[in-house]
Formats: sequence, structure tokens, C-alpha cells
Amino acid sequence: MVAFRDALEVCGLVDLGFVGVPFTYDNKRSRASNVKVRLDRAVATNEWRNMFAFSSILHIPSPCSDHVAVLLKGSADPGPSRKSSRRYELFWERDAALPEVIKEAWAAVGGVQNLAQLRDALSKTMVSLGVWSKKFGNIRREIAKSRSQLEELMHMNADKADIRIITDRMNELLYQEEML
Repeated sequence: MVAFRDALEVCGLVDLGFVGVPFTYDNKRSRASNVKVRLDRAVATNEWRNMFAFSSILHIPSPCSDHVAVLLKGSADPGPSRKSSRRYELFWERDAALPEVIKEAWAAVGGVQNLAQLRDALSKTMVSLGVWSKKFGNIRREIAKSRSQLEELMHMNADKADIRIITDRMNELLYQEEML
């Protein structure tokens, strides 16, 4: 470790610090066998730090890895910008209620005789699906909430069973996000 610090000093690099859990590696073992260390660091010169004074390093826990992600954030994150549009989401198919929702929405439309009526029927069905899909909530917000819960549990050195519950929930949410 002394040689590493010496190399940083010779190169004029300083540790940028971080926000989040105090480690970047967790072997996810129980009790005395558990190892949590900060293996990964972000370093930069003072000139770089002056140019990017509002940057920060975030440690982002992952449910799928024994390492946390290290993110260099350059400025405030405005979040994803998407136009509001109705579209079918593939992850809806994991819900057993979907066929019935579609069946009811289509039945409410009545008979379709031409392409204009088909377009209107599809549009009304998508409106019904949009109302029904609100039960899934905002996936990205739920991921952020789960990530915060996971980070909090990791900070507290919580029981692995509690961490597993959040990890499983987060994996499902990440799958749903992937299908968006």
C-alpha cells in the first residue's frame, strides 16, 4: 500500500473520495468470513479537480455483483427524458392478469369493420393497458428506492436474509427496466 501511495504522490494524483457505502468489494459471506474493503478508487490531478469541481464519485451497490459500481458523476442528473407515449411493455407479460385486461379492453370496443376502427380500438386498448400498468409503479424510481435500501442495509452490516430480499426485488426491477 505504501508503494501505491508513493506512486500517486509521484504522479500528482489525489483520491477523489466518494459518496455511498465505504467499501467497493463485499464477498457476501456470513459474519466472521465476511470481507468488505475499498479496492477501487478514483484519482485525479489537482488541475482536473479544479476543472471539474462539481464532479463526484458514487459507490452504487449492485444486487448481482460482489463489487459496487463506481460512478463518476459530472453534474446534476436530469434523469431520463422521454416523451409520454403509449406503448406495450414486454415485462407486462409476466403478469397473469394481462390477457384478461386485454380481453376486457377489446370487448369494450365492440366490432371492428375497417382500419380506422382498428386504429381506434388499438388506441383505446392501450389506454386501458396504461391505466392497468400503473400498478407496476415507476420502475426507475423503484430501482432507486431499492438501491437506497440495499445501501442502507450494507452500511448497517445487516443480515444476509434481509439483503437477499432487497436483492431479489432489485433484480426483478432491473429485469423490468431492461424490457422497457
